[in-house]
Amino acid sequence: MGGDAEYYREQFAGILAARGGRRRRPGVKDVAAIADVGVGTASDALNGKGRMNPATRDRIRQVADAIGYYPSALARSLQSNKSGIIGLSIRPFGGAPLQYLEVSYYARFLNAATVAALEHGYALVVLPPSVPTLLRNIPIDGVIVTDPPPGDPLVTELKARGLAHVTDLGEADDPKALCVGNDQAKAVIGVCDHFKRQGATTVGLLVADADEDYTVRSLAGFRQWAEANGQIPRIERTSITDPVSMMAAARRLLAAPGRPDAVYTTEAPAGSYLVKAVGEQNLRMPEDVLVAYCAEHAPDAGLSEVTRLSLNAERVAEEAVDLLTSVLSGSDPTPRHRIVDTELHVHASSLRNRNAEPRKAR
Repeated sequence: MGGDAEYYREQFAGILAARGGRRRRPGVKDVAAIADVGVGTASDALNGKGRMNPATRDRIRQVADAIGYYPSALARSLQSNKSGIIGLSIRPFGGAPLQYLEVSYYARFLNAATVAALEHGYALVVLPPSVPTLLRNIPIDGVIVTDPPPGDPLVTELKARGLAHVTDLGEADDPKALCVGNDQAKAVIGVCDHFKRQGATTVGLLVADADEDYTVRSLAGFRQWAEANGQIPRIERTSITDPVSMMAAARRLLAAPGRPDAVYTTEAPAGSYLVKAVGEQNLRMPEDVLVAYCAEHAPDAGLSEVTRLSLNAERVAEEAVDLLTSVLSGSDPTPRHRIVDTELHVHASSLRNRNAEPRKAR
Protein backbone atom coordinates (compact mmCIF):
# COMPACT_ATOMS: atom_id res chain seq x y z
CA MET A 1 0.00 0.00 0.00
CA GLY A 2 2.86 2.37 0.85
CA GLY A 3 4.32 2.04 -2.66
CA ASP A 4 0.90 2.47 -4.23
CA ALA A 5 0.28 5.62 -2.20
CA GLU A 6 3.54 7.15 -3.35
CA TYR A 7 2.68 6.29 -6.95
CA TYR A 8 -0.76 7.87 -6.64
CA ARG A 9 0.77 11.05 -5.20
CA GLU A 10 3.24 11.20 -8.08
CA GLN A 11 0.33 10.87 -10.51
CA PHE A 12 -1.46 13.75 -8.83
CA ALA A 13 1.70 15.86 -8.96
CA GLY A 14 1.84 15.15 -12.69
CA ILE A 15 -1.76 16.34 -13.09
CA LEU A 16 -0.93 19.56 -11.26
CA ALA A 17 2.18 20.11 -13.39
CA ALA A 18 0.18 19.63 -16.58
CA ARG A 19 -2.20 22.34 -15.40
CA GLY A 20 0.41 24.94 -14.57
CA GLY A 21 1.84 23.54 -11.33
CA ARG A 22 -0.40 25.58 -9.04
CA ARG A 23 -1.27 23.71 -5.86
CA ARG A 24 -4.97 23.10 -5.32
CA ARG A 25 -7.26 20.81 -3.44
CA PRO A 26 -7.70 17.42 -5.17
CA GLY A 27 -11.11 16.74 -6.69
CA VAL A 28 -13.12 13.68 -7.58
CA LYS A 29 -12.02 14.07 -11.23
CA ASP A 30 -8.41 13.65 -10.11
CA VAL A 31 -9.30 10.51 -8.16
CA ALA A 32 -11.12 9.11 -11.19
CA ALA A 33 -8.21 9.88 -13.54
CA ILE A 34 -5.58 8.28 -11.31
CA ALA A 35 -7.77 5.22 -10.56
CA ASP A 36 -8.60 4.96 -14.28
CA VAL A 37 -12.38 4.95 -13.75
CA GLY A 38 -15.23 7.27 -14.62
CA VAL A 39 -16.14 10.19 -12.38
CA GLY A 40 -19.48 8.58 -11.53
CA THR A 41 -17.80 5.35 -10.48
CA ALA A 42 -15.31 7.25 -8.30
CA SER A 43 -18.12 9.23 -6.67
CA ASP A 44 -20.15 6.07 -5.97
CA ALA A 45 -17.14 4.32 -4.46
CA LEU A 46 -16.32 7.21 -2.14
CA ASN A 47 -19.93 7.58 -1.01
CA GLY A 48 -20.60 3.88 -0.51
CA LYS A 49 -23.01 3.65 -3.44
CA GLY A 50 -23.33 1.61 -6.61
CA ARG A 51 -22.28 -1.92 -7.49
CA MET A 52 -18.67 -2.57 -8.42
CA ASN A 53 -15.81 -4.96 -7.92
CA PRO A 54 -14.59 -4.66 -4.30
CA ALA A 55 -11.03 -4.34 -5.56
CA THR A 56 -12.03 -1.37 -7.71
CA ARG A 57 -13.78 0.31 -4.76
CA ASP A 58 -10.71 -0.25 -2.57
CA ARG A 59 -8.37 1.15 -5.23
CA ILE A 60 -10.46 4.30 -5.60
CA ARG A 61 -10.50 4.85 -1.85
CA GLN A 62 -6.74 4.27 -1.66
CA VAL A 63 -6.20 6.90 -4.33
CA ALA A 64 -8.41 9.37 -2.45
CA ASP A 65 -6.50 8.74 0.80
CA ALA A 66 -3.13 9.05 -0.86
CA ILE A 67 -3.77 12.40 -2.57
CA GLY A 68 -5.81 13.86 0.33
CA TYR A 69 -9.21 13.95 -1.32
CA TYR A 70 -12.36 13.97 0.83
CA PRO A 71 -15.91 14.58 -0.34
CA SER A 72 -17.27 18.07 0.21
CA ALA A 73 -19.58 18.21 3.22
CA LEU A 74 -21.68 20.80 1.38
CA ALA A 75 -21.98 18.55 -1.64
CA ARG A 76 -23.01 15.61 0.51
CA SER A 77 -25.61 17.70 2.30
CA LEU A 78 -27.06 18.85 -1.02
CA GLN A 79 -27.26 15.28 -2.25
CA SER A 80 -28.79 13.85 0.92
CA ASN A 81 -30.76 16.94 1.98
CA LYS A 82 -29.07 16.53 5.38
CA SER A 83 -26.61 18.90 7.01
CA GLY A 84 -25.33 16.59 9.74
CA ILE A 85 -26.04 19.37 12.26
CA ILE A 86 -28.52 19.46 15.13
CA GLY A 87 -29.31 22.52 17.20
CA LEU A 88 -29.69 22.99 20.94
CA SER A 89 -31.69 25.88 22.36
CA ILE A 90 -31.55 26.50 26.11
CA ARG A 91 -33.86 28.92 27.87
CA PRO A 92 -32.38 32.25 29.01
CA PHE A 93 -32.00 33.29 32.63
CA GLY A 94 -32.59 36.83 33.74
CA GLY A 95 -32.52 38.12 30.17
CA ALA A 96 -28.97 36.87 29.54
CA PRO A 97 -28.95 34.25 26.74
CA LEU A 98 -25.76 32.53 27.94
CA GLN A 99 -26.51 32.73 31.66
CA TYR A 100 -27.29 29.01 31.62
CA LEU A 101 -23.56 28.23 31.52
CA GLU A 102 -23.49 29.13 35.23
CA VAL A 103 -26.21 26.57 36.03
CA SER A 104 -24.82 23.10 36.68
CA TYR A 105 -27.76 21.33 35.02
CA TYR A 106 -27.40 23.10 31.69
CA ALA A 107 -23.61 23.07 31.66
CA ARG A 108 -23.71 19.29 32.07
CA PHE A 109 -26.58 18.97 29.59
CA LEU A 110 -24.63 20.88 26.95
CA ASN A 111 -21.50 18.79 27.40
CA ALA A 112 -23.37 15.47 27.32
CA ALA A 113 -25.48 16.51 24.32
CA THR A 114 -22.37 17.52 22.36
CA VAL A 115 -20.67 14.18 23.04
CA ALA A 116 -23.83 12.19 22.25
CA ALA A 117 -24.39 14.09 19.00
CA LEU A 118 -20.84 13.32 17.85
CA GLU A 119 -21.32 9.65 18.71
CA HIS A 120 -24.40 9.64 16.47
CA GLY A 121 -22.49 11.32 13.63
CA TYR A 122 -23.83 14.86 14.12
CA ALA A 123 -22.30 18.18 15.04
CA LEU A 124 -24.19 20.24 17.62
CA VAL A 125 -24.62 24.01 17.56
CA VAL A 126 -26.11 26.14 20.31
CA LEU A 127 -28.96 28.39 19.17
CA PRO A 128 -30.14 31.50 21.00
CA PRO A 129 -33.56 30.71 22.51
CA SER A 130 -36.77 31.95 20.91
CA VAL A 131 -35.03 33.28 17.75
CA PRO A 132 -36.72 31.44 14.86
CA THR A 133 -35.14 33.64 12.16
CA LEU A 134 -31.83 31.79 12.62
CA LEU A 135 -33.39 28.74 10.99
CA ARG A 136 -33.27 30.64 7.70
CA ASN A 137 -29.49 30.99 7.83
CA ILE A 138 -28.22 27.81 9.50
CA PRO A 139 -28.72 24.41 7.85
CA ILE A 140 -30.07 22.26 10.66
CA ASP A 141 -31.64 18.80 10.55
CA GLY A 142 -33.38 19.01 13.93
CA VAL A 143 -33.37 20.86 17.25
CA ILE A 144 -33.50 20.08 20.96
CA VAL A 145 -35.39 22.81 22.82
CA THR A 146 -35.00 22.72 26.59
CA ASP A 147 -37.74 24.11 28.82
CA PRO A 148 -39.34 26.44 26.23
CA PRO A 149 -41.81 29.03 27.56
CA PRO A 150 -45.45 28.77 26.52
CA GLY A 151 -45.93 29.80 22.89
CA ASP A 152 -42.19 29.74 22.23
CA PRO A 153 -41.67 31.22 18.70
CA LEU A 154 -38.81 28.83 17.96
CA VAL A 155 -41.00 25.78 18.59
CA THR A 156 -43.76 27.40 16.54
CA GLU A 157 -41.35 27.91 13.62
CA LEU A 158 -39.99 24.36 13.89
CA LYS A 159 -43.50 22.98 13.63
CA ALA A 160 -44.32 25.23 10.68
CA ARG A 161 -41.21 24.06 8.84
CA GLY A 162 -41.79 20.42 9.69
CA LEU A 163 -38.36 20.13 11.33
CA ALA A 164 -37.91 17.34 13.86
CA HIS A 165 -37.51 18.67 17.38
CA VAL A 166 -37.40 17.38 20.94
CA THR A 167 -38.80 19.35 23.86
CA ASP A 168 -39.41 18.61 27.51
CA LEU A 169 -42.63 17.08 28.81
CA GLY A 170 -44.57 20.28 28.17
CA GLU A 171 -45.78 18.69 24.91
CA ALA A 172 -46.47 15.27 26.42
CA ASP A 173 -50.19 15.64 25.68
CA ASP A 174 -49.35 15.34 21.97
CA PRO A 175 -48.74 11.65 21.16
CA LYS A 176 -46.70 12.60 18.07
CA ALA A 177 -44.40 15.01 19.91
CA LEU A 178 -40.84 14.03 20.83
CA CYS A 179 -40.41 14.67 24.56
CA VAL A 180 -37.68 13.93 27.08
CA GLY A 181 -37.51 15.15 30.66
CA ASN A 182 -38.14 14.54 34.33
CA ASP A 183 -41.51 14.21 36.01
CA GLN A 184 -41.01 17.39 38.03
CA ALA A 185 -44.25 17.05 39.97
CA LYS A 186 -43.30 13.54 41.06
CA ALA A 187 -39.81 14.73 41.98
CA VAL A 188 -41.06 17.48 44.30
CA ILE A 189 -43.59 15.13 45.87
CA GLY A 190 -40.72 12.72 46.51
CA VAL A 191 -38.71 15.41 48.32
CA CYS A 192 -41.73 16.36 50.46
CA ASP A 193 -42.38 12.70 51.29
CA HIS A 194 -38.76 12.43 52.40
CA PHE A 195 -39.25 15.44 54.70
CA LYS A 196 -42.41 13.84 56.11
CA ARG A 197 -40.60 10.57 56.84
CA GLN A 198 -38.01 12.59 58.71
CA GLY A 199 -40.66 14.17 60.95
CA ALA A 200 -41.53 17.37 59.11
CA THR A 201 -45.13 18.55 59.45
CA THR A 202 -44.93 21.70 57.31
CA VAL A 203 -42.91 22.26 54.14
CA GLY A 204 -41.97 25.47 52.32
CA LEU A 205 -40.93 25.82 48.69
CA LEU A 206 -38.62 28.37 47.05
CA VAL A 207 -39.00 28.54 43.25
CA ALA A 208 -38.05 30.79 40.38
CA ASP A 209 -40.27 33.65 39.32
CA ALA A 210 -40.78 32.07 35.89
CA ASP A 211 -43.37 30.25 33.82
CA GLU A 212 -41.27 27.53 32.20
CA ASP A 213 -42.54 23.97 32.30
CA TYR A 214 -40.01 23.02 35.00
CA THR A 215 -41.37 25.58 37.45
CA VAL A 216 -45.03 25.04 36.54
CA ARG A 217 -44.82 21.28 37.09
CA SER A 218 -42.79 21.66 40.28
CA LEU A 219 -45.42 24.00 41.72
CA ALA A 220 -48.19 21.62 40.68
CA GLY A 221 -46.49 18.74 42.49
CA PHE A 222 -45.96 20.80 45.64
CA ARG A 223 -49.56 21.98 45.74
CA GLN A 224 -50.75 18.42 45.16
CA TRP A 225 -48.66 17.18 48.08
CA ALA A 226 -49.77 20.03 50.35
CA GLU A 227 -53.44 19.35 49.62
CA ALA A 228 -53.02 15.61 50.22
CA ASN A 229 -51.34 16.34 53.56
CA GLY A 230 -53.74 19.03 54.75
CA GLN A 231 -51.30 21.93 54.42
CA ILE A 232 -51.63 25.42 53.05
CA PRO A 233 -48.82 25.72 50.45
CA ARG A 234 -46.03 28.00 51.67
CA ILE A 235 -44.31 29.31 48.54
CA GLU A 236 -41.76 32.04 47.93
CA ARG A 237 -40.63 33.09 44.45
CA THR A 238 -37.36 34.71 43.40
CA SER A 239 -35.19 35.80 40.50
CA ILE A 240 -32.47 33.17 40.33
CA THR A 241 -29.94 35.57 38.79
CA ASP A 242 -30.29 38.17 41.56
CA PRO A 243 -28.49 37.31 44.84
CA VAL A 244 -30.41 39.99 46.74
CA SER A 245 -33.72 38.54 45.57
CA MET A 246 -32.72 34.98 46.47
CA MET A 247 -31.53 35.96 49.95
CA ALA A 248 -34.69 37.96 50.62
CA ALA A 249 -36.90 35.06 49.51
CA ALA A 250 -34.98 32.61 51.72
CA ARG A 251 -35.38 34.93 54.69
CA ARG A 252 -39.10 35.28 54.09
CA LEU A 253 -39.51 31.54 53.87
CA LEU A 254 -37.73 30.95 57.18
CA ALA A 255 -39.15 33.90 59.06
CA ALA A 256 -41.14 33.26 62.25
CA PRO A 257 -44.00 32.96 63.00
CA GLY A 258 -45.35 30.31 60.66
CA ARG A 259 -41.90 29.04 59.74
CA PRO A 260 -42.05 25.62 58.03
CA ASP A 261 -39.92 22.90 59.56
CA ALA A 262 -38.64 21.80 56.15
CA VAL A 263 -37.71 23.84 53.07
CA TYR A 264 -36.83 22.90 49.50
CA THR A 265 -35.72 24.97 46.54
CA THR A 266 -36.00 23.85 42.93
CA GLU A 267 -33.15 26.19 41.95
CA ALA A 268 -29.49 25.30 42.43
CA PRO A 269 -28.28 28.92 42.91
CA ALA A 270 -30.75 29.42 45.78
CA GLY A 271 -29.44 26.49 47.82
CA SER A 272 -26.62 28.43 49.44
CA TYR A 273 -28.98 31.29 50.35
CA LEU A 274 -31.31 28.91 52.15
CA VAL A 275 -28.36 27.65 54.19
CA LYS A 276 -27.29 31.24 54.99
CA ALA A 277 -30.81 32.16 56.05
CA VAL A 278 -30.92 29.14 58.37
CA GLY A 279 -27.73 30.39 60.01
CA GLU A 280 -29.09 33.93 60.37
CA GLN A 281 -32.09 32.57 62.26
CA ASN A 282 -29.79 30.60 64.59
CA LEU A 283 -31.47 27.41 63.45
CA ARG A 284 -29.86 24.00 63.20
CA MET A 285 -30.07 21.48 60.38
CA PRO A 286 -31.69 19.01 60.70
CA GLU A 287 -32.81 19.48 64.31
CA ASP A 288 -34.79 22.71 63.75
CA VAL A 289 -35.34 22.70 60.00
CA LEU A 290 -34.79 20.21 57.19
CA VAL A 291 -33.21 21.62 54.01
CA ALA A 292 -32.88 20.29 50.47
CA TYR A 293 -32.17 21.82 47.08
CA CYS A 294 -32.01 20.78 43.43
CA ALA A 295 -28.60 20.63 41.75
CA GLU A 296 -26.51 18.25 39.70
CA HIS A 297 -23.56 18.48 42.07
CA ALA A 298 -22.58 20.24 45.29
CA PRO A 299 -20.84 23.44 44.07
CA ASP A 300 -18.84 24.04 47.25
CA ALA A 301 -17.99 22.52 50.61
CA GLY A 302 -20.73 24.55 52.31
CA LEU A 303 -23.38 22.48 50.54
CA SER A 304 -21.70 19.07 50.66
CA GLU A 305 -23.90 17.95 53.56
CA VAL A 306 -27.14 19.41 52.16
CA THR A 307 -29.65 16.98 50.69
CA ARG A 308 -29.70 17.33 46.92
CA LEU A 309 -32.09 16.28 44.18
CA SER A 310 -30.31 15.44 40.91
CA LEU A 311 -32.24 15.62 37.63
CA ASN A 312 -29.62 13.47 35.85
CA ALA A 313 -28.87 16.11 33.22
CA GLU A 314 -26.46 13.91 31.29
CA ARG A 315 -29.03 11.14 30.93
CA VAL A 316 -31.72 13.61 29.80
CA ALA A 317 -29.35 15.01 27.16
CA GLU A 318 -28.34 11.57 25.90
CA GLU A 319 -31.98 10.47 25.62
CA ALA A 320 -32.90 13.69 23.78
CA VAL A 321 -30.11 13.25 21.24
CA ASP A 322 -30.91 9.56 20.79
CA LEU A 323 -34.60 10.31 20.22
CA LEU A 324 -33.92 13.11 17.74
CA THR A 325 -31.28 11.26 15.73
CA SER A 326 -33.47 8.15 15.59
CA VAL A 327 -36.17 10.18 13.88
CA LEU A 328 -33.64 11.84 11.57
CA SER A 329 -32.39 8.41 10.48
CA GLY A 330 -35.91 7.45 9.45
CA SER A 331 -36.86 5.37 12.48
CA ASP A 332 -40.14 5.58 14.37
CA PRO A 333 -38.89 5.42 17.96
CA THR A 334 -40.97 3.97 20.77
CA PRO A 335 -41.69 5.51 23.15
CA ARG A 336 -41.71 9.05 21.77
CA HIS A 337 -42.08 10.40 25.33
CA ARG A 338 -39.20 9.45 27.64
CA ILE A 339 -39.11 10.19 31.37
CA VAL A 340 -35.74 10.19 33.12
CA ASP A 341 -35.82 9.42 36.84
CA THR A 342 -34.48 11.92 39.34
CA GLU A 343 -32.25 10.88 42.23
CA LEU A 344 -32.41 12.13 45.80
CA HIS A 345 -29.03 12.27 47.55
CA VAL A 346 -29.89 12.37 51.24
CA HIS A 347 -27.36 14.09 53.49
CA ALA A 348 -27.20 15.42 57.03
CA SER A 349 -29.29 18.55 56.40
CA SER A 350 -32.50 16.51 56.23
CA LEU A 351 -31.62 13.25 57.94
CA ARG A 352 -32.99 12.74 61.45
CA ASN A 353 -33.79 9.04 61.15
CA ARG A 354 -31.75 7.04 58.66
CA ASN A 355 -33.92 3.95 59.12
CA ALA A 356 -36.97 5.89 57.91
CA GLU A 357 -35.49 6.20 54.42
CA PRO A 358 -35.95 3.66 51.62
CA ARG A 359 -32.59 2.13 50.75
CA LYS A 360 -32.55 3.75 47.28
CA ALA A 361 -32.84 7.26 48.71
CA ARG A 362 -30.05 6.97 51.28
